[in-house]
Amino acid sequence: MLRHYLETKAEHPDAILLYRMGDFFELFFDDAVEAAPILEVTLTARQKGTPSEAPMAGVPHHAIDAYIGKLLRAGYKVAICDQVEDPKQAKGLVRREVTRIVTPGTISEPELLDGKEENLLAAIVWNDDTGAGAMLDVSTGVFFVRRWPSESQARDELAVIRPREVLHFGDLPTALDEWMRRDVTSHTEIDDADRLDNRRATELLCEHFACATLRGFGIDDHEPAARAAATALDYAQRTPHSDLEHVTSLSVRDLSDVAVLDATTLTNLEVFRNLREGGRRGTLIGVVDRTVTSPGGRLLRDWLRRPSRALEPIRDRHEAVAELVNDDPGREHIRQLLGGVGDPERLLARAVLGTMSPREAVALRSALRVAPDLLDAVAGRPSVLLREIAGSDVCAALARELDRVLAEDPGSLADGGVIADGVDPELDHNRSLARDAKKHMLAFEAREREATGISSLKIRYNKVFGYYLEVTKANQDRVPEHYIRKQTLVNAERYITPEIKELEEEVLGAEETQLRLEAEHFARLLVTITDHGAQLSKLARAFAHLDVLTGLADVAVKYAWSRPKMTEAGEPLIIEDGRHPVVEHTSTEPFVPNETELDGDEAQIVVLTGPNMGGKSTYLRQVALIVLLAQAGSFVPAKHASIGVVDRIFTRVGASDDLARGDSTFMVEMIETANILHHATEHSLVVLDEVGRGTATFDGLSLAWAIVEYLHDTRRGRALFATHYHELTELADSRRGVQNYSVAVREWQ
Repeated sequence: MLRHYLETKAEHPDAILLYRMGDFFELFFDDAVEAAPILEVTLTARQKGTPSEAPMAGVPHHAIDAYIGKLLRAGYKVAICDQVEDPKQAKGLVRREVTRIVTPGTISEPELLDGKEENLLAAIVWNDDTGAGAMLDVSTGVFFVRRWPSESQARDELAVIRPREVLHFGDLPTALDEWMRRDVTSHTEIDDADRLDNRRATELLCEHFACATLRGFGIDDHEPAARAAATALDYAQRTPHSDLEHVTSLSVRDLSDVAVLDATTLTNLEVFRNLREGGRRGTLIGVVDRTVTSPGGRLLRDWLRRPSRALEPIRDRHEAVAELVNDDPGREHIRQLLGGVGDPERLLARAVLGTMSPREAVALRSALRVAPDLLDAVAGRPSVLLREIAGSDVCAALARELDRVLAEDPGSLADGGVIADGVDPELDHNRSLARDAKKHMLAFEAREREATGISSLKIRYNKVFGYYLEVTKANQDRVPEHYIRKQTLVNAERYITPEIKELEEEVLGAEETQLRLEAEHFARLLVTITDHGAQLSKLARAFAHLDVLTGLADVAVKYAWSRPKMTEAGEPLIIEDGRHPVVEHTSTEPFVPNETELDGDEAQIVVLTGPNMGGKSTYLRQVALIVLLAQAGSFVPAKHASIGVVDRIFTRVGASDDLARGDSTFMVEMIETANILHHATEHSLVVLDEVGRGTATFDGLSLAWAIVEYLHDTRRGRALFATHYHELTELADSRRGVQNYSVAVREWQ
């Protein structure tokens, strides 16, 4: 057995190998030593105290997914070596094979995933000063590439995307290598044997997408983006041993139509995680996420992470939200229906990978049963987006097939009862035979009790003996001579008879045939689901869009938010009675609304002064969050807002260090500020808080003064600059676009 284990481990040296032995999955040698503390299990040893001692640890097979999850979260790849033949029929060592390889970036199991977050596998190809990356979510089929002109841009985007696993060729540029080793728990260098050249990469992608060239996807056949995409696809296909038929398209994500927010901005604005313990409480998404489905939650995150800068999509979203805001009964009806949708996107992936369970198939059937009513609920509305959703294909043929084949309340493939009656006459016959034979078994038990006069006689079953008769010690003198003793227990004896073995053959034979036929029908059903993958993916996206739009409408009604007026880039940013979307709902004190007016002329930069703890940082974040919400498609917490779209939002808020990289608070502040000064444009929104405070007073004042001048004279972007350096107010005398604002604090009662 250990020889086979070592041979299998040699085939998967980069994975933790879980080796099935009876009711446990065992780990041996270095795997056991490394994994035991992560799994929180006892490290023991086989042949302990001998020269052949082998460290080992084990976990119960019925809870294997929970233990796999712990290893994945720690960044490990896991190989599952399972028994592939019945131990009762095995001659010698039970045959075992690696049936699953699970990695952090290729999982599809619902219990191992966060329903409202993507689970991305990234592949990076770098040539000299430029590179490309491909991102693949095996659990949903999302697949896109990015081209990067510099390592800093690649690092910044990857920090926002946050892939779970990274593949790369050879050495990466310093900035990327530091990011990967600091922020990615699982990364793999592709060796020469697995490296795809340009020709093979193009062939693999064209074969998968059934196309003659990649140019239809906006990708040249031999560019780095093609190699990155092929690397990710090839790795994912080999890991779960699947063709990934639900991955039906490849897109090039272009930043020209989205407002860019880097990881620093998302962190400073606490969009997804709060700065204290990293949870959702006290974050923007914690306030605005009213979605009731996992796909809706993922789409909302994407809208907040990549808000649009194109007016038409923004206005379309606002129009749809406005219609739903004005229809309370309709909106509530839609939200109730969405509660039955589940996650068709990830269920499709499970079907393609062959890992879908009968319960998951029922969840998909439930979603398709709801679909016609859900689309009818938005039919006939004037909004462009709602009309598009109403016109979605409800996958009626697939819905009928699921209704026909699946039992209304199916069991498991191991126990039967998955396939409905009437689907297959042979299956119905064996199912009936299995049920009737069990009745005969009970009737036989009753006859034997009567014949022997032993009222406590019972028929039982176990895997060793099959069916047998159990008689207590007190009744041994009544046991007939034709009973054949099989086992002696403390309080009873176990017997078999020729008749009970005949009945057993009928029962087990019928059950075995029933389970085989049900498995065959279910496998065909998964193929049917896969064949409808394209329509199902589109329907799932329609559900997600409707969920986000109704959720945003619900937020607008609940919190009395208003529809912003969106104007061209460069137009003024005017907010009347604005409130901070998070503070307003987490503070016990009433929030005092305030005003904002920024333009590219006389109010290009606001220098904001006021007392410490007076709310300057809150005000700065508030303005940035209102702009972010508006461009994501949401209503905003203000009486009125007119927003000229921005191309980027930059923030430098608060004091922090990065001691792991040897950077002090002041160094972090200067690095982040330098990044803003390099990349801000005349259409950007820049939010700076107390820049220069981390050094000597006059040095800090000089820095702050120079930064405001540079933003005003060179970058020309709109900016809010909070400062304790009151000397900066003098800039309003020499710079036409600088305005002085102050925060006033009044205390009463």
